[in-house]
Amino acid sequence: MKISFVTIFILISLITIKDNILAQPIQMTKDGGVYMVPCKVNGLTLSFILDTGASNVMLSLTEALFMIKNGYLKDSDFRESEKYIIANGQIAEGTKVILRNVQIGDFIIRDVEASIMHNIDAPLLFGLSALERFGRVEFDYTNSILNLRPNQNAEPQIHSSNYGQPINESSIGSESVNTNDYKKAQKYFNQAVKAYQDKKNFKRAFKLVEKALTFIPNDTAVLMNAGVFFGPAAKKWDKSIDYINQYHKKGGSNSDSYIVLFSIYRDKKGDFDKALTISQTLVRKFPNNSEFPRYELDMYIKMNRLPEAKKLLLEQAYAEPYNKEIRYFLGIISFEMEDNVEGRKWYEEAIRLDSKYFEPQLGLAEVVYLEAKDIKDQMNQLGNSKEDFQKKVALDKTYQDKLKVALPYWEKCEKLSPDEGKVLDVLYMIYSDLEMTAQVTRVEKRMKTLGLLD
Repeated sequence: MKISFVTIFILISLITIKDNILAQPIQMTKDGGVYMVPCKVNGLTLSFILDTGASNVMLSLTEALFMIKNGYLKDSDFRESEKYIIANGQIAEGTKVILRNVQIGDFIIRDVEASIMHNIDAPLLFGLSALERFGRVEFDYTNSILNLRPNQNAEPQIHSSNYGQPINESSIGSESVNTNDYKKAQKYFNQAVKAYQDKKNFKRAFKLVEKALTFIPNDTAVLMNAGVFFGPAAKKWDKSIDYINQYHKKGGSNSDSYIVLFSIYRDKKGDFDKALTISQTLVRKFPNNSEFPRYELDMYIKMNRLPEAKKLLLEQAYAEPYNKEIRYFLGIISFEMEDNVEGRKWYEEAIRLDSKYFEPQLGLAEVVYLEAKDIKDQMNQLGNSKEDFQKKVALDKTYQDKLKVALPYWEKCEKLSPDEGKVLDVLYMIYSDLEMTAQVTRVEKRMKTLGLLD
């Protein structure tokens, strides 16, 4: 059969019209040099950075924690990977999760693989490979438009007013709740999440959460949200404490609630005794978390309870034989307690574990140089008598020997951190007193380049 040019034109026109009907324009927003795509993940509205170089979806730790606490992510959504969601509710780096549904515009794709990045400040990324599951993708960067031409993988939007919301009967407690009260609480909580997540209106979000609690005061999920997220965001410290305590009394035990409580007492209320008690509770309730003993250590140091701090660090040092930071801190505390021999030992252990670890190397250099400085101070206290002159000559020889011992330590520091002002300053004095003219000139030139000398 002969096909005329008119027929071909009509066929092409029909295909074009069909594509235009199916294509859905999605308005992106440009933020700096990146484009943001609005979407919903398991019912939660989010904005992702469009990343054509990424293969899948990436969630930040902040958003992942929010989704877990508010029911947008469930235990069944997590998949095995190199690291897991651990028992205390924290998310390990590289955790894989399956997003039940991701909606862009009026279309949904299901069972989308995503990665949770163990970084509070990590961006939300939407990779091109994941985006192409919707169908054909076209970009109009001039007008910031993303055109989706859905394929068979993309389903039309299914509206459900209760989808993915956190309030459920299991969290309400033993008291019966009127169905109407439950619905009212759900409405206010949904509004609170929207005000918190979309509008960043934290004070209004907190008021709405409190409104929800008037209908279901025993709901542990809402109590935790009020104390851990909404209250602190609205800077309602006392109310946050009250809601977290209520959450604990009703059986709530999520580690985040204790961390926030600790932070409020330490940083906002300045109640170190209370913060210490909470840090000890964290260690007792979550013995497998290696980070929580450091909260307790922080309080001992802040309260100048150094023997207890040292005892705690020693326990950690023996439990973690390859932890250089613990050994460095043991060195600091030992010197603070005037145990110089042990302090030096811990600095040397930290350097043995990492020869490029600058801080203990600097600490060691300062300790060795201090011996030379003490000799110099003795010389400066002597007078001009013949006897004092003879003492100065003898002390000067000792001083020169001490400087020669200290010099390699400071030269090692310079290699590790060539622009460190304190290191250059001490080297300048040592080289000058040892009459090493060429080195004095070199260091002086470097200090002038860095603006440390006029």
